[in-house]
Amino acid sequence: MTTKTANSPVPNLPKFDLDALLALQKANLETFFAAQKIMFDFTQTVAKRQTDLLKEVFAKAEGLMKGFDVKKQPQNYVEEAKAAIEKAVADSKELMDLGLKAQSEVVDLFVKRATANFDEVKKLAA
Repeated sequence: MTTKTANSPVPNLPKFDLDALLALQKANLETFFAAQKIMFDFTQTVAKRQTDLLKEVFAKAEGLMKGFDVKKQPQNYVEEAKAAIEKAVADSKELMDLGLKAQSEVVDLFVKRATANFDEVKKLAA
C-alpha cells in the first residue's frame, strides 16, 4: 500500500482565466443569437414574399377567367403563359438569392467567431 508524503510534488498546472473563458462563451452565444436573428428575418421575408406572390397569382388567374374567350385560339394565350413562366422563374431566383444572402451572412458570422475563438484560446493557453 502506498501513501502520499507531504513532500509529494504537485504538478504545475497552467493558470486558468475563468473570466476570459466566460467572455469567450458569451461572444459565442451573441454570435448564435445574431445568426438566429438573420435566419428569422429571412424566414419572415420569404413568408411575406410568398404571400404576395400567391395573391398575385390568384389575381392573375381571376383576371384570366373573367377575360377568357372560348373563341380565342390557344396560341393566343401563349404570350400570357410565357410571361407567367418568366415571372415564376424570376420570383424563384429572387427567393433563392435572399436565401443565399442570409446563408452567406450567417457563415460569415461563424467564420469571424471561429477565428476570434482561435485567437482567444491561444491567449488562454499562454
